[in-house]
Order: sequence, then structure tokens, then C-alpha cells
Amino acid sequence: MRRNAHWGRWAKAVFGTAIGAVLLATAVGVLTVVRTSEGDEAVAARAAALAASARAAAPPAGPPGTGAARYPSAPAVTGLDGGPGLPAHAADGARPEQSLSCVADQRRPEPHDLASECGYRAVGVFLRPGGTKSCTAGVVDSRHGDLLVTAAHCLPLDGASFVPGYHDGAAPYGSWPVLAALPDPRFAEAQKGAENWPYDWAFVRVARVGGKSVQEAVGSVFHVPAHPERLPADLGPVTLIGYPHDRPGQHICTVDSQSAYTDFRQAQCAGFSTGVSGSPWVISAQEGEGIVVGVLGGAERGGGLMDDVSYTARFDEGITSLFATAQGTGPGDSLLAR
Repeated sequence: MRRNAHWGRWAKAVFGTAIGAVLLATAVGVLTVVRTSEGDEAVAARAAALAASARAAAPPAGPPGTGAARYPSAPAVTGLDGGPGLPAHAADGARPEQSLSCVADQRRPEPHDLASECGYRAVGVFLRPGGTKSCTAGVVDSRHGDLLVTAAHCLPLDGASFVPGYHDGAAPYGSWPVLAALPDPRFAEAQKGAENWPYDWAFVRVARVGGKSVQEAVGSVFHVPAHPERLPADLGPVTLIGYPHDRPGQHICTVDSQSAYTDFRQAQCAGFSTGVSGSPWVISAQEGEGIVVGVLGGAERGGGLMDDVSYTARFDEGITSLFATAQGTGPGDSLLAR
């Protein structure tokens, strides 16, 4: 379809009303400790390995030398959607100030809309000039605290702003103007004349507002894995968080992902319609850290032709290199890190 306004209109004309069937795997905790049909020890071992991989991806916060004054170190975030210094008992990702009802709301695996007070701070929507909603993106732990990950087919984002935690017109964590974007350089060629689009990912840099980075403002991030090509085909439960245009805020679903079209992953979650391109696909590790393993897009012309089946292009070593370049730590410096 999809999964932005352009493909949404095309798919509506072709397919009419999307299928609304809800196909779910075994109910599991949302963005908490990973649970599958494996034994607890096997799950814990796999989650710990993924967490270690994610931590290795990000260089030390703050650039060396004089640049450090301009980009102060971002706060250490130990929980999936909690602030710095998350206590051990909250390692499942619940924010310290969250109510029990919000924790329960986030843990529900079936597709549903999150209440305004229960949304994930690290996930937001791009608003075009005039306030029109566009794609979804997630804040990632980065050198300067100002990077987002989204789908490459969402670009360009000229004049857009990123609004984390957006709900029904409210911007609880502010609005962050887009400064630059860096898609995977292989995407443009791979997209030509193709139904399935590999390498459909990009990093976006947003401005600092009031002297703070977006990472400091939301106090919550996702992690980019250092070696995504080593991720197993079976990831177990994966959580998708996005902003369908026909809903007031975040829509969420947790389901077992499946391999599709060789280089893609598939998730069957109802309600992910126009606007969800770029939605982060996240797994949680032992310490509760959220690891981004995909962004909604890729197969079937940008994420899926029907609202209850979504795709992501499988991350490879190219996203690791792109992430380094976006932060200014790769072999070629980037506008995103200046």
C-alpha cells in the first residue's frame, strides 16, 4: 500500500476496504522480557546476546575534543521506555511514573490503540507543513542524541517536524524540526521497477530545541544492533508501534514475526494502515532494552498491500555502516552529524 499518504490512496482505490481480521500468536508481554515457546533459559541467553550486540553499536556519547561542548552526553537509558536510572524492578521497560494500567496497556499483544498517557516516548510522527501527518519514526541511541530511524521511502521530509508521543494534536515532548536525512545508498536503485524494496531504511537528524536533543527530551531510546546480519530468522515476539492516520495516536501490536520474500520479515497485525511507514519493529532484551530490528516498509511497495499484514526489510551490515556515517563516526562524514 502504503504506508504513507501516497500509497495509502493508491491501495484504497485498488483494494477498497482493507481486511480487518486479527491474526495473533500466543499472548506475550509487550516490549518486556522476550518470551517464546522456548525454555526461559534459552530465551534469556538469546536476549542477553542481542542486548550486548545493541550496546556495541553506539559509539561513546559526545564527540571527542571541542565538539563535546556542543553535544553534551546523552543520559544513560537502561529501560525500554523508561528514563535514565531505571530501577532493577522496572527493567521490563515500564516508566517509573507509569500507572499499572499503562503497563498493562502496553503489554497487551493484540492490535490496539494506546491511551494518550501510555504512549511510547521514543516513537513519534512526522508532521508536514500545515500539520498533515506523514510517516512514523523512532528515536535511537546516538552520539549526539538527535537521530531517528524511519523508512527510506518516507523521504524527502522537507519542512517536516518530528513529534514524539503525539496524540490527537497534542505534542507532550515538543516538536523537533527535521534538518537532514540519510537513506541507505542502495535503496534508490533497488526500488526502481520493483514490488519489493530492500534497504528501505534511513536515519533522520532533527534540530536541538531549547538546548536539548530529542533523546534528552524524551529520556527514552531504542538501540541499533551492531551486527543485525547475525540476528536469527526467528526473533520471537516483535512489537510494532506506529501512527495510522485514521487513529488519534499510537497503534501497537506484538506478534511473532515470520520470514518473507527471502530478505524481509512479515507480521500479521490489524490496523496498520496509511501513515505507519517507518514504524519501529522492536524486541526487548534481558535488561529491558528495546532493540530495533526493522522499520515498517520494504516488501509489497513499501510495507504491505493490506492493513493487516506488514513488512520490514531485513537489516544487514549496511545499516550499521549507515548509522556510523549518520553519527559522523564512519569513513565518510555526514551532514547528519554536523
